[in-house]
Amino acid sequence: MGETKEKIMNYLKEQYGIEDIDFKIVEKENKKLYAFKRCEDIEITEHKHFSGLYFGRLCKDGIRLSIEGSFLIGKMAKRGIIDLSREEAERWLLGENLEREEKGYVILRWGSYYLGCGKGDGKLIKNFVPKDRRLTKWK
Repeated sequence: MGETKEKIMNYLKEQYGIEDIDFKIVEKENKKLYAFKRCEDIEITEHKHFSGLYFGRLCKDGIRLSIEGSFLIGKMAKRGIIDLSREEAERWLLGENLEREEKGYVILRWGSYYLGCGKGDGKLIKNFVPKDRRLTKWK
Protein backbone atom coordinates (compact mmCIF):
# COMPACT_ATOMS: atom_id res chain seq x y z
CA MET A 1 0.00 0.00 0.00
CA GLY A 2 1.43 3.36 -0.96
CA GLU A 3 2.15 6.02 1.62
CA THR A 4 -0.44 8.43 0.17
CA LYS A 5 -3.17 5.77 0.03
CA GLU A 6 -2.41 4.78 3.62
CA LYS A 7 -2.58 8.43 4.72
CA ILE A 8 -5.89 8.94 2.89
CA MET A 9 -7.43 5.82 4.44
CA ASN A 10 -6.20 6.84 7.90
CA TYR A 11 -7.81 10.27 7.54
CA LEU A 12 -11.09 8.76 6.27
CA LYS A 13 -11.13 6.39 9.25
CA GLU A 14 -10.25 9.12 11.79
CA GLN A 15 -12.60 11.76 10.40
CA TYR A 16 -15.57 9.69 9.28
CA GLY A 17 -15.19 6.14 10.63
CA ILE A 18 -14.76 4.68 7.13
CA GLU A 19 -12.86 1.40 7.00
CA ASP A 20 -12.83 0.79 3.24
CA ILE A 21 -13.93 2.39 -0.04
CA ASP A 22 -14.89 0.79 -3.34
CA PHE A 23 -13.11 3.29 -5.56
CA LYS A 24 -9.56 4.43 -6.16
CA ILE A 25 -8.26 7.81 -5.03
CA VAL A 26 -5.30 9.36 -6.81
CA GLU A 27 -3.31 12.38 -5.65
CA LYS A 28 -2.48 14.87 -8.40
CA GLU A 29 -0.82 18.31 -8.36
CA ASN A 30 -1.26 20.62 -5.35
CA LYS A 31 -2.42 17.73 -3.11
CA LYS A 32 -5.71 17.49 -5.04
CA LEU A 33 -7.43 14.11 -4.80
CA TYR A 34 -9.45 12.52 -7.60
CA ALA A 35 -11.73 9.48 -7.40
CA PHE A 36 -11.95 6.74 -10.05
CA LYS A 37 -14.19 3.71 -10.14
CA ARG A 38 -13.61 0.96 -12.66
CA CYS A 39 -16.57 -0.35 -14.66
CA GLU A 40 -16.74 -3.73 -16.34
CA ASP A 41 -18.05 -2.20 -19.55
CA ILE A 42 -15.80 0.85 -19.76
CA GLU A 43 -12.06 0.90 -19.29
CA ILE A 44 -10.89 4.27 -17.97
CA THR A 45 -7.17 4.73 -17.70
CA GLU A 46 -5.36 7.58 -16.05
CA HIS A 47 -4.58 10.26 -18.58
CA LYS A 48 -3.09 13.74 -18.30
CA HIS A 49 -6.35 15.28 -19.56
CA PHE A 50 -8.68 13.16 -17.43
CA SER A 51 -8.33 13.34 -13.68
CA GLY A 52 -11.50 11.61 -12.50
CA LEU A 53 -14.00 13.17 -10.12
CA TYR A 54 -12.55 15.87 -7.88
CA PHE A 55 -12.74 14.29 -4.41
CA GLY A 56 -11.00 16.87 -2.24
CA ARG A 57 -7.64 18.10 -1.05
CA LEU A 58 -5.10 16.38 1.17
CA CYS A 59 -4.22 18.78 3.98
CA LYS A 60 -1.72 18.40 6.82
CA ASP A 61 -4.56 17.80 9.30
CA GLY A 62 -7.05 15.79 7.21
CA ILE A 63 -8.95 15.62 3.96
CA ARG A 64 -11.02 18.60 2.90
CA LEU A 65 -13.73 16.99 0.80
CA SER A 66 -15.35 18.54 -2.26
CA ILE A 67 -19.15 18.53 -2.52
CA GLU A 68 -18.85 15.44 -4.73
CA GLY A 69 -16.44 13.81 -2.28
CA SER A 70 -19.00 14.40 0.47
CA PHE A 71 -21.64 12.64 -1.65
CA LEU A 72 -19.30 9.71 -2.35
CA ILE A 73 -18.54 8.92 1.28
CA GLY A 74 -21.49 10.50 3.10
CA LYS A 75 -23.59 7.33 3.24
CA MET A 76 -20.59 5.29 4.43
CA ALA A 77 -19.60 7.74 7.18
CA LYS A 78 -20.26 6.66 10.76
CA ARG A 79 -19.25 9.99 12.28
CA GLY A 80 -18.26 13.51 11.30
CA ILE A 81 -21.63 14.36 9.74
CA ILE A 82 -23.54 17.44 10.86
CA ASP A 83 -27.28 17.56 10.15
CA LEU A 84 -28.46 21.07 9.37
CA SER A 85 -31.80 22.78 9.69
CA ARG A 86 -33.31 24.39 6.59
CA GLU A 87 -32.13 27.80 7.80
CA GLU A 88 -28.57 26.55 8.40
CA ALA A 89 -28.53 24.83 4.98
CA GLU A 90 -29.62 28.08 3.36
CA ARG A 91 -26.88 30.05 5.11
CA TRP A 92 -24.31 27.38 4.20
CA LEU A 93 -25.28 27.38 0.51
CA LEU A 94 -25.08 31.17 0.48
CA GLY A 95 -21.45 30.84 1.60
CA GLU A 96 -21.75 31.67 5.31
CA ASN A 97 -19.83 30.02 8.12
CA LEU A 98 -21.94 28.30 10.78
CA GLU A 99 -21.75 28.76 14.53
CA ARG A 100 -21.13 25.23 15.85
CA GLU A 101 -18.81 23.74 18.44
CA GLU A 102 -17.41 20.96 16.21
CA LYS A 103 -13.69 20.65 15.59
CA GLY A 104 -11.98 19.31 12.49
CA TYR A 105 -13.34 18.48 9.05
CA VAL A 106 -17.03 17.59 8.90
CA ILE A 107 -19.61 16.79 6.23
CA LEU A 108 -22.70 19.02 6.20
CA ARG A 109 -26.02 17.36 5.38
CA TRP A 110 -29.56 18.66 4.99
CA GLY A 111 -32.05 15.79 4.81
CA SER A 112 -30.60 13.41 2.24
CA TYR A 113 -28.46 16.11 0.57
CA TYR A 114 -24.75 16.36 1.27
CA LEU A 115 -23.77 20.02 1.07
CA GLY A 116 -20.01 19.68 1.25
CA CYS A 117 -17.29 19.83 3.84
CA GLY A 118 -16.35 22.45 6.39
CA LYS A 119 -13.76 22.76 9.13
CA GLY A 120 -14.72 23.49 12.70
CA ASP A 121 -12.49 25.29 15.17
CA GLY A 122 -14.77 24.80 18.20
CA LYS A 123 -16.72 28.00 17.53
CA LEU A 124 -17.40 28.15 13.78
CA ILE A 125 -17.51 25.74 10.86
CA LYS A 126 -15.65 27.41 8.01
CA ASN A 127 -17.42 27.24 4.66
CA PHE A 128 -15.42 25.88 1.70
CA VAL A 129 -18.17 26.04 -0.94
CA PRO A 130 -16.51 27.68 -3.97
CA LYS A 131 -17.92 31.12 -4.78
CA ASP A 132 -19.06 30.00 -8.22
CA ARG A 133 -21.11 27.17 -6.66
CA ARG A 134 -22.84 29.24 -3.99
CA LEU A 135 -26.45 30.29 -4.24
CA THR A 136 -27.15 33.97 -4.67
CA LYS A 137 -30.74 33.59 -3.45
CA TRP A 138 -32.69 30.96 -1.57
CA LYS A 139 -36.33 30.51 -2.51
